[in-house]
Order: sequence, then structure tokens, then C-alpha cells
Amino acid sequence: MFKRKKIGQLLIEAGHVGEKELNIALAEQKKRGKRIGQVLIELGYLTEDKLLPILGKQLKVPFVDLSKIEISPEVLKMVPEKICRKHILVPISFDGKSLMIGMADPLDVFIIDEIQFQNNCEVVRAICSENQIADTTDKLYVAGAMADALSAMGAGDEDLGGGALDGLKKASEETPIIKLVNLVLTSAVQKGASDIHIEPDEGELRVRLRIDGSLLVAMNLQPEALPSVMSRIKILSGMDISERRIPQDGRIQMVIMDKPIDFRVSTIPTAWGEKACLRILDKSNVNVALDSMGFAPENYTKLQKAIASPNGMCLVTGPTGSGKTTTLYACLNAIKGPDTNICTVENPVEYKLKFINQVQVRPEIDLNFSTVLRAFLRQDPDVIMLGEIRDEETAGIAVEAALTGHLVFATLHTNDAPSTAIRLVDMGVEPFLVSSAFLCIVSQRLARRVCKFCKDVDTTVTPEILVDLGLPPEAINGTYYRGKGCEKCAKTGYKGRVGVHEVMYTHENLRRMIIQKVGPDDLKNEAVRLGMKCLKDDIVVKFQQGLTTPEEVFALARAD
Repeated sequence: MFKRKKIGQLLIEAGHVGEKELNIALAEQKKRGKRIGQVLIELGYLTEDKLLPILGKQLKVPFVDLSKIEISPEVLKMVPEKICRKHILVPISFDGKSLMIGMADPLDVFIIDEIQFQNNCEVVRAICSENQIADTTDKLYVAGAMADALSAMGAGDEDLGGGALDGLKKASEETPIIKLVNLVLTSAVQKGASDIHIEPDEGELRVRLRIDGSLLVAMNLQPEALPSVMSRIKILSGMDISERRIPQDGRIQMVIMDKPIDFRVSTIPTAWGEKACLRILDKSNVNVALDSMGFAPENYTKLQKAIASPNGMCLVTGPTGSGKTTTLYACLNAIKGPDTNICTVENPVEYKLKFINQVQVRPEIDLNFSTVLRAFLRQDPDVIMLGEIRDEETAGIAVEAALTGHLVFATLHTNDAPSTAIRLVDMGVEPFLVSSAFLCIVSQRLARRVCKFCKDVDTTVTPEILVDLGLPPEAINGTYYRGKGCEKCAKTGYKGRVGVHEVMYTHENLRRMIIQKVGPDDLKNEAVRLGMKCLKDDIVVKFQQGLTTPEEVFALARAD
């Protein structure tokens, strides 16, 4: 009986990988529990465009490059969008007898049977890039939904009198508009975006997504759709659809791809109409483990020691969007349990966590950070977390709590760890109280990670670049990487982000210097002498490990 060759052997025969790389990947596969092709890609030994044709050969199905074909609207209608997204497939062509389906996983035979039954025809499988399927699905279904939405809409008059308002509300609740807005939201979640910007401009309605910290244009809608799209978003988020002159805020809760997703929504009036920004809060990302945050071993050890303390203060600092809240949640996840009373005060409460009592501030009724903190001290807490220290009163209460038997976590907006301690003193907290309370201070940034799907040896690194990074010229003998740009990373060469950290752990010398009110530079120099690695030191190490690029190192240096 003919025995099918294993994918690893086929890749070796094609010259895409060597025996050594395959053996390393096979050993790694046992740890990761993934398919060998995926492991080879993640290790940087293989790219998807080389894997898929070989995988198709092994499975005896054709490989189809979706960027080179055109799919008709009639064929698209043969498979519902929901099935396409759930099973990562797309109908490609129909000859009257056979329907060709492009699939990321051609072995998913159950859905093939379902499609055959629904269309009463034979189904022929093809293997396609997962990202090409997602992009094709977005493009084709959005185009169809856009056409349906425009035909279903009313006039969308600027004058929202009674009749026009009723017509606009009705249009926003029509199935085509619902479908269009759902497509925009689903596409953003699929692509791992953190924010969606729906913004009108002269003659266009643009949708941009913030992915890994950078804004990318995802799609362009017809500008005529703006009134109905905005009305639909406002209805979902509980806003007033008749009010276009002032900013509004709201919240949407949905289940997308079987995951509970929250959207924090903000609208503002602009010169070309209302703009919406939706912050995506993926609840499935809440239970992040501290050991997956990208801390260097020595920094991880310091932080672990700090959060195991019964009392004291741990501060996380950095600019907006640097992952401070995620780090705090990871710390709380590491210590929470039925035997620990943890109380948090946040603005807003973005994720609800089990075994944690969370309070959202409400300034309109004087429920602010300091008020809640005072109440916490009467709630027998073991651990207190506050979203941000903003004023002298809040800082004073937090330090007092840390000195009276509580473990306190908080965030602060400063550039580095040493200046954070000085900032608390500048806010009016007595230096001897700050020095007694602090356990460790984490300064954090996020750097874009080299895409593992198109990772390749970087031949552009020169001795001059290495010297600028603070490395010796002989470091040119090292191997460095960058992404070539592929569909999975939207041709950017980056996918995902890696944490960059600076951890200043408590020490008697540092305590004494805080009491003496030394400047941040002197405090930093002493912390470095005691073993602290600065932000740049950490990101340079991550560059040497092949996780990021010189451009990201220089970007961090410019930002600081």
C-alpha cells in the first residue's frame, strides 16, 4: 500500500529546510503541540508561501493564490459569511457541477459535507493562505454589504427633523447596515486591532485599524454610508443618534468569533461629519500570565520577589498604550485566590476579574480615586490596585496603605523608573515615606516584534548601526533578523509586540538617596550601579535575540 510522505521529508526534498532545522522543529513540536509546518514558520526556518504548495502536494489538493484570482458575487453567495469566517474558508469558483472552496485547513471534512448538502453539488478543496482568506472575505463581503446598505438607506439629511430622524433610525436597523457594521467590527477583531477609527474625509469614509501600535488603512466605505453607520454604532453603544454636535461616549458588548468582546466607543464632530473611535477590549486576553510578558530573567525575578511581599508599593510607569494595565492585571493574576482580598479602583474598569473587587470611579458623584481608596482601607484588603496616581491626596493615601500592611499596585506617567520615585516626592509625599514604601518600580514600553511568518536574516546591519546601539563592532558576527513583509503582517515585517522593561528594585542605598532628595539622574546612576538594566539595554538584548529591529531601538530612544 502506498504510504504518504511526511511533510518534513517533502520540505527537505524541495530544498526549503535542512535536516538540522527539521530535527530542531520536531523537538520543539513536542513542547508546543502544533503542526510541524507551523513550528518551522514560528522558528523562522520556513515561510508560508513555501509551505502551502508542499502541503497541498502532500494532501493532494491544489494550492491557490487568492491574490491572483477574481471571485464572482454569485459564487460568494453560495457559502454564508459566518461559515467562511468560522472555518477560515472562501468559495472560489463554480462550474455548474463542482464548487471549489479555498481552505486554510483542507482536512476539515465536516464543513465540506455541510456545504455540499446546502448547495447540492460536489465540493472540491484547495489550500490557501489563512491571511489571504481573511482579506478576501473582508473585501468581498464588505463590498456586497456596502452595495446593499446604500440601496437600503434613506437620504441621510443633515437636518434631523422628525421624518429624517425616523428614516435614519430605520435605515440603521436595516439588515444591510447591521451586516456592514458587524463586518467592520469582526474584521478588526480578526486582525488583532486595538482600536478602530471610522473617519470621514473629503469624498471618502475611511476605516483605519491600530495594529501593534501603528495605524493602517483597512478599508474605504462609500461616504454616503456615514449617517447610517454612525447611527448604528450609536444605537449599539446607547448614545443619542439625534445629537451630532457634541462628543459622546458609550460601550458595545458583542460575541465575535466565539469570544466576548467589549468596544469602548467615542464619537466627535469633525469638519466632514462625525468620527468614531472604538477601543477593542478582548476579554479572552485578561488572564495573561506574568511569565509571558517578555520580562528578562533578572527583571522577572525582581518583580516576582516584590509581588510576593505582604506590604509595600509596586509602581508601573510608561506612556499611554505601553501595556501598564496589562502588566498590573498579570501581577494580580499571579497572586489572586480565595485566600486574598484584592480591591481595585479603575477608570474605567476595562476587564472584570474573578476573585477581585473592582470599583469604577464616577467623578460626577464625587466617587474619585482618593474617596474609594479611603473606603478600601475599611474593607480589610490584602492587596490594593489603583489605575493611576493623579494627585497629592491619592499618592499620600496609597503610600500610607503600603506602609500599614497592604500590598499596593499603581501606575504613574513618568519616563523611567528612577524619576517615578522623585515624582511622588514632587507630588507632596514626604521623601522618608516614599523610600519606606517602595518595593519596585517598572518602567515599560512596547516594541514591535519581527514577524515570525516572514522572518529572515537581516543583511542591512552594519558595524556603524551596532555602535549606535551601544554594541561593539565585533557584534557584526552575530545573526540578526527582520521581517520581509507578508500577508500575515500586512507587509510591515512586524507582527505582535514585545515588552521592554526597566525594573528598579528596593535597596538601602536607593532609599537613602530618595530621603536626601537627589535628582533623578543620580538615582538612576546608582540603580544602574546596583544592577538595573535600562530600557535601552533591554531592547538591545531583544534585538540581539532576533525579536525586534534597530529601527524599534532607535524609535524607543527618540521617544525617551
